[in-house]
Amino acid sequence: MPGEGGPLSPGPSRSGRTAWLYGLGMLGISIPVMAFENHIVFHYVDGLGLALGMAGLARTINSVWNALNDPLFGYLSDRTRTRWGRRRPWLMAGLPLFLLTFIMGFWVPAAFQAGARLFAWFLAALVLQETFATVMWTNFSSLYPELFREHRERSRAAAVKHGFQLLAMIVGIALTPMVMGLLGPAGMALLFAALAAVLVPASVTGCPEDPAASEAEPLGLTEAFRQTLTDRAFWIYALSATMTQFTFGLLGAGMTFYAKYTLGLDAAMTTVLFGTVFLTAIPTVALWSWFCRTRGGKRAWVTALATLVVASALLALGRDLWTGLAAGAVFGAGMSGVLVTTEVILAWVIDQDAERTGRRREGVYYAVNGFVTRISGALQGLAWGLLPLLFGYVSGDQPGPMPHHAFRFFMSAYPLVACTIALLMARRFPSPVRG
Repeated sequence: MPGEGGPLSPGPSRSGRTAWLYGLGMLGISIPVMAFENHIVFHYVDGLGLALGMAGLARTINSVWNALNDPLFGYLSDRTRTRWGRRRPWLMAGLPLFLLTFIMGFWVPAAFQAGARLFAWFLAALVLQETFATVMWTNFSSLYPELFREHRERSRAAAVKHGFQLLAMIVGIALTPMVMGLLGPAGMALLFAALAAVLVPASVTGCPEDPAASEAEPLGLTEAFRQTLTDRAFWIYALSATMTQFTFGLLGAGMTFYAKYTLGLDAAMTTVLFGTVFLTAIPTVALWSWFCRTRGGKRAWVTALATLVVASALLALGRDLWTGLAAGAVFGAGMSGVLVTTEVILAWVIDQDAERTGRRREGVYYAVNGFVTRISGALQGLAWGLLPLLFGYVSGDQPGPMPHHAFRFFMSAYPLVACTIALLMARRFPSPVRG
């Protein structure tokens, strides 16, 4: 019965050490992911000359594939039974392939650096790297609700986890152009892969799973997805998260273009702009954690989304470094709030499912959430694909007559609409999520 031991019990109390070890895993996985997601398009389009429309097509194809494989990996993870747990075997087996395909994305053989072969290499790198990134994210994320069961503990652990994620963003986004300038694209990839190869195993071995979480017989395939897909609270969360994921994807991948064409910044000042976003975000995770613990997860979530709406409007006003820094600081604060609060919100949704079904099914929930939020990737592909039609930007070789307007629109209009939709949906969430 719910609340009487087994997978629905409160679970063992986790020390602060567990939260910090778990955060190290977030750092290790996030550095390659952030570098890949936010610089791969610029590297191929502005650096190697791949047409922007072809890059958008590849991202759309990849998003469809990832939407299909997300539920599969989550379902298999929930059904895994080993003496090491459900998630950790997947993480250790998937890590080498995740890192190899990350390196592949930035190491392009000379024979593949033009024409159809460049497109083929880009598409293959996207599909393979993000497939193994899905394996890593689904299983690593599924550890969080199991490791941290109490609301206040979750709020603090979410702050640690996403503090490390924001640190990874500084390395994987803000510092990547500088590292690539020093070491080249392949050298950067090798360095970041080496960091992950040390951090992720240290984290995984230090975060033992709760054996009670996997004692109940797993649901069958059809029933597992039926229970998830009929959960109203989950759908509100997932569709709102899709809009914010769309926004984060645009802002990360588009920031380099925005800095270059709209704000007129060189590479060094682009790093300063990126750094402002994340250096603002990191200290605010503690504030959002406190807000979440004391005022409730829903209220904190709605407030964070409102902050992103304001940031999107400010990005439209960007003219130079200083206006860009102001918008970036507000965006960083809102981003940290969304990262912390949505972690707690989804964990609550999973707990409610466990009360209904008698099973902890983190893998399916995170996987179906990944399936839904992959829509954001298709939307990003569409957003990129519209730029040649609306503004004439094709590539770094053919920027068109008004690239400054193209990336002002890209960085403000799309996020403003998406964050407003996310905010309206979050207001309809059925619980304040308080412990």
